[in-house]
Amino acid sequence: MNEVETNEVINICGVLIHAIPDQVSQVQTKLLQYEGVEIHNVTENGRLIVTIDHPDRYLMADTINHLNNVEGVLSAAMIYQHNE
Repeated sequence: MNEVETNEVINICGVLIHAIPDQVSQVQTKLLQYEGVEIHNVTENGRLIVTIDHPDRYLMADTINHLNNVEGVLSAAMIYQHNE
């Protein structure tokens, strides 16, 4: 069996975002404008479970920093990171 080499890098991180509850809808719209961002769950009290999937780990770190600056976001914290 021949193994095929791939240069594809997998970088995924989980981010917990706490948003102002009455601004969650606007925050969701803004978050989805970032490349690789996917929203998996939203709670009634303004917490969003988000993943960022991008081959460039530095861009992922920059994205997390940018998420902290989105209007309506109180905090964005990386809670999980995986790469291959």
